[in-house]
Amino acid sequence: MSSEVRLSIAILTIGLLGIGVYSWFTDTAQPTQKIAKQNSIEEKIILPQYDNNIYADIPEVKKYIIDLKSLIAQNRSVLPLSSDELDSNGVKAQEIVLNNKEFLKDTINNGKIMHNDMMRVIPAIISTMDQRVAKICQNHTCYQATKYNFVTNTTTRAIVDIDTKKVLSVDRYMGKQPDISLRLTHIAQAIALNAPEVRAELGFEPSRKDMSMANVRGSMKESPCEDTTHLCVAPTFADHKKEQALWAVVDLTQMRLAAAKWAGLGKTTTPACIGERSLQNRYIMKHYCQKDNVVNKNGWKIVYRLTGSDGLEIKDVTFKGKPVLKSAKIVDWHVAYKQKGKLDSATSSYMDGRVVEYIQSNKDEFMFGYNDAMGCPLFSTSVVLAFNGPQVKPLHSKDGFMLTQDFRNPKWPMACNYRYENRFEFYDDGSFRVVGVNKGRGCGDNAIYRPVMRIDMDIDTQENFYEHDNLVSKESEILVLDDAKVEFPYKITSANDINKGYNIEPNHGQFGDNSRGDNATLYITKFHKQEGAKDLLTLGSCCKLDEDGVEPYLDGESVEKTDIVLWYVPRIKNDTVKGQEYCWADTIIGDDGNMHINVWPCTVGPKFVPIKVEK
Repeated sequence: MSSEVRLSIAILTIGLLGIGVYSWFTDTAQPTQKIAKQNSIEEKIILPQYDNNIYADIPEVKKYIIDLKSLIAQNRSVLPLSSDELDSNGVKAQEIVLNNKEFLKDTINNGKIMHNDMMRVIPAIISTMDQRVAKICQNHTCYQATKYNFVTNTTTRAIVDIDTKKVLSVDRYMGKQPDISLRLTHIAQAIALNAPEVRAELGFEPSRKDMSMANVRGSMKESPCEDTTHLCVAPTFADHKKEQALWAVVDLTQMRLAAAKWAGLGKTTTPACIGERSLQNRYIMKHYCQKDNVVNKNGWKIVYRLTGSDGLEIKDVTFKGKPVLKSAKIVDWHVAYKQKGKLDSATSSYMDGRVVEYIQSNKDEFMFGYNDAMGCPLFSTSVVLAFNGPQVKPLHSKDGFMLTQDFRNPKWPMACNYRYENRFEFYDDGSFRVVGVNKGRGCGDNAIYRPVMRIDMDIDTQENFYEHDNLVSKESEILVLDDAKVEFPYKITSANDINKGYNIEPNHGQFGDNSRGDNATLYITKFHKQEGAKDLLTLGSCCKLDEDGVEPYLDGESVEKTDIVLWYVPRIKNDTVKGQEYCWADTIIGDDGNMHINVWPCTVGPKFVPIKVEK
């Protein structure tokens, strides 16, 4: 097994517990039991009381600091990855970017070298490339190299042509943090294992086998990680018998423990592990992540690919030779939970691919949760990963077909593990539907899910959008009313021909998939390349229910006679009450003595129907 596979499996594993260590949920059937259980596990914040200088003598930390100081003394600006984290082409790619002026452009400020680390150098994923770069990489060996600036909190990603030794593109993401390197993961583990507060709370001297989630970023109020300008991770020590876990926040900017928190785990009867997936993962990477694929069926031509963090993307879609879609994908699933009580000193916590937050919504209730990103099974920023590759299946209505991709945590359906389906339905009359399916299980019975759908139509170079036949002139946010009496409340058309375009039919439960409706918000924005044409990092907040993450793209620009992008964000509440389960999964022991999984999916998404001209 190669080093990158081992690393990927490790990242996959430590991402699985998610926010499950942060909270605790109970059976909905007995409210009195729920109250009793909630009171039985105390949520407890631990802030450091010990001398922080103890961390400087930890061998892993000491070596890192020495290497960093030596690097700067040599007037070099980026701490490179060791060969242990790189294959032979990765070594070449790193050398190329570390000699590229554009890649290093943000490493010096007023003559001072800023702290920068190389984080990952991996085979390039096609969804991180623009059309020009993708064309080059079809015939060349390309890698993507990522570094992180600790001072400016900026991630830089470059695509490198190994064959020509050239940097093909450089993208910067202000205020965004990448997956951390294996070196930093080991440092975080060492800090957590040596933290006096951790040892005191656990009551024993822990070892690496007692710990998970060492690459999960987090923050707590009244600690240096109160905001996201510090790179913080969260090793977790779980005690399944006591249904508790100690969640430690390690500040990798200051190399010390920032805070810790006890939380409940909950129970599940789901098996704790699954079979080896490395061969399947490599196949998916090669065939769906590193190249585009094409479906030609029933008059439809669809180009598709798996992305690093934006799920299954379809692009350049045509029907009977006529353009329909430039791109459609689900970029995030926001997952939020309600909890009674006050946060006290806890506020929010973050991790790449997943965003974990604590937000006080009112004086007696707070929200917490995270953003789930879906993506390729290796070299991905996601924790909900592609399973089995995209598949073409017939529609149940038998008047078309679907292109679908299953994304799941490998330990699904254990508590706090998730499974999502990205589905695109194509009908024989030229209609299509963008569909998100949540198959549970989640962390509890009061979840609110919001998939963020990005839909870029290809009707004309100039497009218009209408709400109830009224032209929308500026970038807008529209609450989609659950009114089944109005079949097509919205439409998007050519600006040059109002009869050329699509009516938009929101989901009210009429599509025969047991849906309870979308309850969606619709955003109309002007196309900008940096707003989702490539893979997006996590959008917005999981838990600010009045924000969907698209709001920064609303600049008041005109959307008349322009290239329009639609963002459709349904809102779903799960249900665990026996007989009416929704967005849920569970395991039972069947008559054959084996574990069986029951799934109660929730399905959302709008349908786009070609405008028909009355004769």
